[in-house]
Amino acid sequence: MSIVVSDAATTKERSHVVEAHWAGGGMAEVARQDAKDDLVQPAWTGGGSIARTVGRLYASSGVGGDSGACTATVVGIRTVITAAHCVRTPAEGAPARAAAWDQDLFFVPGYEGGEGPHGGFTVRRVRMAEDWQTYGRDVAMLEMNPGADGRNISDVVGVQPISFTAEPGASAHFFGYPYTDRVLHCSGVTTWAAGRTMVRVPCLMGVGSSGGPYLSGDPAEGSVVAVNVSGDADASYGTALGAFAQDLYQQSEHG
Repeated sequence: MSIVVSDAATTKERSHVVEAHWAGGGMAEVARQDAKDDLVQPAWTGGGSIARTVGRLYASSGVGGDSGACTATVVGIRTVITAAHCVRTPAEGAPARAAAWDQDLFFVPGYEGGEGPHGGFTVRRVRMAEDWQTYGRDVAMLEMNPGADGRNISDVVGVQPISFTAEPGASAHFFGYPYTDRVLHCSGVTTWAAGRTMVRVPCLMGVGSSGGPYLSGDPAEGSVVAVNVSGDADASYGTALGAFAQDLYQQSEHG
């Protein structure tokens, strides 16, 4: 399976431009769409590593330049995981490999109420599948730049464990920002979907929760086993993390 790599903010100068864009009004523009009450799921109040490692991923669309946000999670020394469609925008009728790469990627771990208590981090490189629109391939690993103080993102907020061998059948916990000013939480017993390439969890969040983690085990400290990519009237669906996602992860951490 072919992996494609896209450079993002590879210089300090570019990182400063991206950070200034979001800190100087870009985040506030997205926040105007956020729900602060009448949330579709309960807000997460359990603390733990979730409160530090899960956050909002901002991007300017590669088609038209509109601003938007997804959900992402710190899973390595310098790696953040999200959905591939959160960092690439397809042209109507065009193949996946022709999709435009989104710009100005900026991750804010622990985002709440318009602010990031741990600051924000720019993305150095994106790794994903060439056929990322295929079932089971909608996942991306983001290699992060250090923060302004030179520390890796994991030194600042810690790391959420990740698993590439988990099996559905137990309860999983799903976290996301469906255009809300804080991270929300729901859970349910998981099952396979789409020929064992996807994980189904019977709870809903909506747009903005794409890329959000499905965690097995303890809800505050569990391992990421899938990332949210879609939903229907009854459930949410996440890309199951297997051997291909592990390859992406290893390249992001060591490549």
